[in-house]
Formats: sequence, C-alpha cells, structure tokens
Amino acid sequence: GSHGMQAYRYSAMMEMIRTGKLKPELLVGKRISLEEAPAALMAMGGFEGIGIGVVTKFG
Repeated sequence: GSHGMQAYRYSAMMEMIRTGKLKPELLVGKRISLEEAPAALMAMGGFEGIGIGVVTKFG
C-alpha cells in the first residue's frame, strides 16, 4: 500500500501484535491531548526526542 505495507498482510501483523511478537507501544514517545495536537503538528519539522506523539486525550 501507500504506507509501505500491503493490506493483505495486516492480519499477520495483527496476529504478531496479539501474541506479543510486535510491541507497537514501544514506538510511542509522547502522549498528548487533542488540544496539544495543533502545536505538535507545527513542531513536526524539528525533532524532539524518540518515538511518535499519539493523541490519547480527547476531552
């Protein structure tokens, strides 16, 4: 697919996550609120640490 992985391989990937072979939570560097998202998007041009930011607070 356009993101580097064919859709037919998703089920195998999900199985690896389910069994603990893949640990996507280790990719998360920062948890942010929806209110913080615009500033985080503007700062994407600079590197601020390890991992990706994930919106986990919506209210």
